[in-house]
Amino acid sequence: MREVVLIGTKENSEVKSLVVSEIAYEDIAPDALEGVDSLIFTSKNAILALIESAKKHEPLRAWVNIPSYVIGHASAKALQNAGANIAHIGSDAHGANFTKELIELLADKNPLYLRAQNIVSKLDEKLISANIKLKQIVAYINQPKKLDSALKPKGDSVLIFTSPSAFAFFKQNFGWNPNYVAVAIGMTTFSAFDSDIVAFVSQKQNIEGCIELAKDLAQKLP
Repeated sequence: MREVVLIGTKENSEVKSLVVSEIAYEDIAPDALEGVDSLIFTSKNAILALIESAKKHEPLRAWVNIPSYVIGHASAKALQNAGANIAHIGSDAHGANFTKELIELLADKNPLYLRAQNIVSKLDEKLISANIKLKQIVAYINQPKKLDSALKPKGDSVLIFTSPSAFAFFKQNFGWNPNYVAVAIGMTTFSAFDSDIVAFVSQKQNIEGCIELAKDLAQKLP
């Protein structure tokens, strides 16, 4: 049976893991919420970064009362745990559809997008092009790790990628074996794959769903 390996920023007890990057939270300015009436989150990391900054800056603690628009249920759970005001959860956790929903929902609002330093979806550009009065702040940075070549997964492994950056950082370290099979957590990550890669998208946009799909593929694929 093929080996399943989770590629991302954290280890998981359910499957072999390969950490290819580290998350560094930025210190969000105390006045970041001024003039803001809605918040956009496309990552749990952005939520955690805001929570950490709010511990240091009292004005930021009001964020829990501002309506939040979040891409998927995994991130929504983090908002719920923080007692935040969830106004909208993306219908399918796919970047393109979430963008369309936001353009309609935020037409008359002044949203703040808390984001990574580098984003693949171009959500910011699309919202600005749709005349959304968008304010954006880099809430966290995804920093690649230099890994020993001995950690490279076996050539027929099923690799789970939790973000486009996880795929990019994996390739920086190990290149790509054509016998690998890739599993993406969502369409934004899937779109980052090279066109000749054998790849699948999890129907459930969370780690558990990806692991379930990857294990099934590992058993069924020759």
